[in-house]
Order: sequence, then structure tokens, then C-alpha cells
Amino acid sequence: MANTSARKRSTSLQRPRSHTTAASQVVRAQLASSVLGNERTVWVYTPPGYSTDAGPTNALLLFDGATYLHQIQAPAMIERLIAAGQIAPTLLVLVDSIDETTRDRELPCYAPMVQFLTDELLPWAHAHWHLSRAPEHTSIGGSSYGGLAASFAAFTRPDVFGRVLAQSGSFWWRPHDDPEYEWLTRQFVDSPRLPLQFYLSIGRREARARVRPNQLIATRHLRDVLRAKGYPVHYTETDGEHHYRAWRANFADALIALLAEQPSDKA
Repeated sequence: MANTSARKRSTSLQRPRSHTTAASQVVRAQLASSVLGNERTVWVYTPPGYSTDAGPTNALLLFDGATYLHQIQAPAMIERLIAAGQIAPTLLVLVDSIDETTRDRELPCYAPMVQFLTDELLPWAHAHWHLSRAPEHTSIGGSSYGGLAASFAAFTRPDVFGRVLAQSGSFWWRPHDDPEYEWLTRQFVDSPRLPLQFYLSIGRREARARVRPNQLIATRHLRDVLRAKGYPVHYTETDGEHHYRAWRANFADALIALLAEQPSDKA
């Protein structure tokens, strides 16, 4: 991984011109959203050898961008796996959550967040980097509420997102006016099978909630529903807790499961 001094930090980006980067880069930008009515930090990681002259690059969008950047160290992990030939070259887009109040509003199955991703964030990214527009080459992921949000985004827009990475997803969630938990799982039950692929991970130490289905039970239930509907699901259950240390421990496995067989397309 390139050191910090070799990384590019920018808040004023230009449309891409023909170029190749020898070293990896992490670009930081501020992106305002008219859909959400706020502004957030977005980090974009490009791997070594990224070139606008080559075919479109695979993309992975992750919620809670600061956590995946600093605690989980996603760019370094992606870089090692690319160098080892274990995953295809992938550009990483890390989306900040601003603060806890905003996160609690925007991530649990929030339609305006999906609109922000598809109508504002991705068009902005496509304007500055050469990314694939094919859903099978566009993955989305996160942990806890972020895993729920990623699954909802793919469920809502399978024409945009084709692969989902959900670490300790909060699949117990329900709207305030709904008496039943596991709302998103019920949507998958009632809907035709979509062209989606999933990586789900959960820790057995997450089975602690008393007033709702806990993370472990809800994730196992979603796994069973998805498999019964015919979805490809890679499921990992560990002894971990609901913490970034557990997510960092299986993040590489998640990347390999979703990105190992994703050569860039040509369109």
C-alpha cells in the first residue's frame, strides 16, 4: 500500500483524463446531496496500476466509510488481495455517515439514501473515475445498519447493485409502525428472486438482545430465506462480537467471496 504522503487528497476533482497511476491513491472529497439535504465526506481508493485507458474497473461501495478506512483498513486489505491475484482490481468508494443521528435515520431501509447513491453518488463517481456500470461488477456493503442498508439498496435497485457484503447486518429491524421484526427479510420472501449475490457474516456472541430477534437469529433467518429463494449466499459464522475487530477479521474472506471472479467488463 502506498504511504500516506503518496495519497492524493482533493475536494475539487476534475473529469478523468487518460492516465495511469503507478501507486495506489486515496482521494478525499466533500459531496453535497440535494436528495438528503446534507454534505458528507467520501473517500475513493484506486489500486496500483489503475488506468482510465483500461476497461471499466469493478466498484465496491461501503457505508460507515471512516470505520472501513481507519479501523478495518479496507484499502490496504484490497491492495494485498489484488497483488496476490485473489480478487479482481477494484475501486473502493467509502461513504461517511456524518454522525450517529444521521446514520440512524439514513441507513435502516431509507429510500432517499438509495436515491442518493444511484442519482448523485454513482454519477459523481462515474464522472471522475472509469467504473463499470454493470450491476454484477458493482458491489455494496457495510456492517450493522450498514449491512442492512446495503441489502436494502440491492433489493431496491438490482439494476445497479449486484453483490452485497453484510457484516453483522441489523436484519432484525422494522419500521416504527410495523409490529413485526425482520422487515427486509419479509420483503425477500414476498418478492421474486433477483439477480443478487450475498456475503453474510455474523458472530455468535451477538445473540444478546432480549426484546427483539437478535443479530444472530435474524441473520440466520435471512440466510435461510435467501437460499430457499435460490440466491447464491456465502455465509460465515464466527465467535466474534458486534465490533469492527470482528468485521476486520473476516473482511478479506468477504472480498474474496464476492470479487474473486469479477473480471472487469468492456462496456
